[in-house]
Amino acid sequence: MPQENRWRILAIDDHEDTLEVIRMTLCEEYDVLTLKEPMQVYDIINIFEPDLLILDIMMPKITGFQILDLLQKNPAYKDLPVIILSAKDTTREIKYGYKLGARLYLTKPFDPGRLLRNVELLFEHTPPVRKSKEFNIKQVLLQLQLKKSYETGVMNISSSLLETEEMETEDMKKAVEEAKRRQNIRDSDKWRD
Repeated sequence: MPQENRWRILAIDDHEDTLEVIRMTLCEEYDVLTLKEPMQVYDIINIFEPDLLILDIMMPKITGFQILDLLQKNPAYKDLPVIILSAKDTTREIKYGYKLGARLYLTKPFDPGRLLRNVELLFEHTPPVRKSKEFNIKQVLLQLQLKKSYETGVMNISSSLLETEEMETEDMKKAVEEAKRRQNIRDSDKWRD
């Protein structure tokens, strides 16, 4: 498949080692983006436009089940194929994952070869006509880098202001905390329909 037409896979897990195994297993055939911070998924998914999501369940702040449920409620993402890759292996959890719309539920530890074969099979059974992507991979990576730089810069400026003696007033601290709180509210609102 030409480089610009490769399937895109977004893998979300809070363990870097797992993400690295996923990336190494799939990157020769697919464009793979890994995400350790699950709360960023909404912003990333809009930029990256994945064809498949590989999702852990046990993560901080938001679980994989919550992400899957929110995606299923959003018309833009309800048909996005999802593979759950989790250490949660009870029958109840597996059934719940399928009930929420997962196409496949694999348990950890996992065999990378099996993951690759399952991804290949999933894409073999996906219609060849796909929605064209708004951004090519180079544009995606640039946007993600700019987003990260912006967020880091805002937090560094806020921290620098708080560290200066002139600005270290209670009012300034409250203003920075309020800005952080509002950003968290805006981030959570993105999940609503």
